Amino acid sequence: MAAAAPSPDVAAPPTAPYTFAFSPFLLRTYRFGVDPSRPPCKAYAAGHCPLGASCPERHVAAPTGSNYNNLVCKHWLRGLCKKGEHCEFLHEYNLRRMPECSFFARNGYCSNGEECLYLHVDPESRLPACGWYDRGFCPLGPRCAKRHVRRDLCRFYLAGFCPEGKKCPEGAHARWKADGDLEELKVRVVRDPAEVEEEIRIKREEAEREEERERERFGGGRGGRGGRWMGRGGGGFGGDARRQRGRGHMH
Repeated sequence: MAAAAPSPDVAAPPTAPYTFAFSPFLLRTYRFGVDPSRPPCKAYAAGHCPLGASCPERHVAAPTGSNYNNLVCKHWLRGLCKKGEHCEFLHEYNLRRMPECSFFARNGYCSNGEECLYLHVDPESRLPACGWYDRGFCPLGPRCAKRHVRRDLCRFYLAGFCPEGKKCPEGAHARWKADGDLEELKVRVVRDPAEVEEEIRIKREEAEREEERERERFGGGRGGRGGRWMGRGGGGFGGDARRQRGRGHMH
């Protein structure tokens, strides 16, 4: 029996039909409520869009790198991006395309936990690929300190020739390397989970002590937790937003 097709509400859930007095401000300033998959603006692609930031279509900048228009601009999140519509990063809230959490990258944990809006990248994904495994076999197996990446091989290349060359979309083209050209094999160091947890606890306590010193330094804890941002940000919308994002750590 064939599986039932998924409901369209799953892929594109309907939005609530509510409007508020501040909705125009959120739409104009933070692009809330705008469909991330909306079509690109043809006028902007031609050189200029007279609607500017109020345009209902996407303003896609010319590609300048692998992250262009793929990640939310970290400066825009703080209201500090000076490029405006010419920025190569997204100027809209999109939880699937948030920039990496620098605090998690440095310390291995995030004091905001699951409430953090930034991306927590698994440290394992940062490991370089194992050249031995890419060649076909790694003698260390799962004990290897490098990452073993499985790739689908190009069937044309396996047959003897692929006309697409390095840009082949069918799969990887394996390259044979002599043992002397490969990096030295290293065994993965497996740390005790209790030791890792203890290290994270120590880092968290140090971060909390540093935060307490900062609160005392900038006004004796005015405004409670994160009070230094209340003292410096003036308590307005910008200061409140910085205080919420800075709860526990700053990005």
